[in-house]
Amino acid sequence: MSITRRKFLEKFRRAALGAAALLIANNTSLVSLAHVSSPNSLDLGWNERVGELLLEEKSGDIVITAVGDMIWNRELTHFPEPEYFNLYRILQEAEISYGNLEMSLNERPDLQRGLYNYRRGREFGWEIAKLGINLVSLANNHALDYGTEGFKETLNILRRSGINYAGGGLTFSDARRHTSKTFGRTRFSFLSFYSSSHASTSKNSPTIATIRAKSVLIEKEHGNAEPVLAPLEEDVKAMEDAITLAKIHSDLVLVHYHFHWVNHSRAYPIPNTVPPHQHPVIYRAINAGADIIIGNGPHVLRGIEIYKGKPIFYSLGNFIYQYKTSEIPAVIWTRDQQQDIREEFETVVARLVIRDKKILKIELIPCTLEMTGPRTGCPKLADNVRAQEIIELMKNLSKRYKTAINFKDWYGIVEIND
Repeated sequence: MSITRRKFLEKFRRAALGAAALLIANNTSLVSLAHVSSPNSLDLGWNERVGELLLEEKSGDIVITAVGDMIWNRELTHFPEPEYFNLYRILQEAEISYGNLEMSLNERPDLQRGLYNYRRGREFGWEIAKLGINLVSLANNHALDYGTEGFKETLNILRRSGINYAGGGLTFSDARRHTSKTFGRTRFSFLSFYSSSHASTSKNSPTIATIRAKSVLIEKEHGNAEPVLAPLEEDVKAMEDAITLAKIHSDLVLVHYHFHWVNHSRAYPIPNTVPPHQHPVIYRAINAGADIIIGNGPHVLRGIEIYKGKPIFYSLGNFIYQYKTSEIPAVIWTRDQQQDIREEFETVVARLVIRDKKILKIELIPCTLEMTGPRTGCPKLADNVRAQEIIELMKNLSKRYKTAINFKDWYGIVEIND
């Protein structure tokens, strides 16, 4: 973490502490942030718990945090309660904090193309930075909701806010190019890809990196056939080439995938199982040089696999899920097949510690998102009961990959020996 970033985040922490003090009534003396809470807040000693977690690393260790989909429509970094504030600490203290930015940053609301479009203005880049996020993926199905003009503005705002990105650019070549960052003697590179039956690209205009997937018929028993999505070989080969090039210039390569290969409408089963025909794409990415795979798209958690010693997070679910914008009447949501379910409002923060250019450990920080009220879709650290339930869920989802996950006090630890 650079000196500039540390100073910026320390200034933010002092501001948040000041905001917390305003909650104390009757001019009582300033108390520690750990004791400032809302009526619904449960202080489980989060300052101490998170402080111990952050102090485990040695000098020279590099921490990466990764979260799932981020759909914002209002600020959240001013929440002072311990379960919120200490979650932000985990992201802010990492050298790399990654999330999938499934929205647009622009000043052109008139460019909106449909109902499910998410946008904030140019100043919102600072909100993302305050949360601690300094790396985002753009290869997703909402990046171009406001057209190429809105997308270009997103790129400019991210750059101005000091946030690196991958998976999008002014040309298709730019979108497939890796972004890099060096800490000490370790150089990281990052790429991002979006894949669905509707994925397409433009060669010479602002666009995102895609892997086109076409519907094909697979023969079943008794003469029946099942349509499934299958990626185009030429796109998978281009993905491999991009990863190989990134690996030549890097020690560790992170690759993000936003897969829309199954429907996540509530008219269908919860999509927490990885379609078997996605595995070959991921394995080929690792064989080409990828060291860490971060997946999302189904809006729920999926399992974790350790393949050739490399972690694959098949889906980290939602991290910020403020998809119900205030402009849309509530009746729209009540009639929509995409009804809220608990599985979409629980997640984990993947926390990886890198030492000597290798992954030393992987921790899973369980979080829940508010499902009702003014903070709907906002993440916080999970209480003891929910934390155990979420880690148990991750264990069950990862059993098919023979990945062992242990529960330690309030978070999970992934065994990475392969």
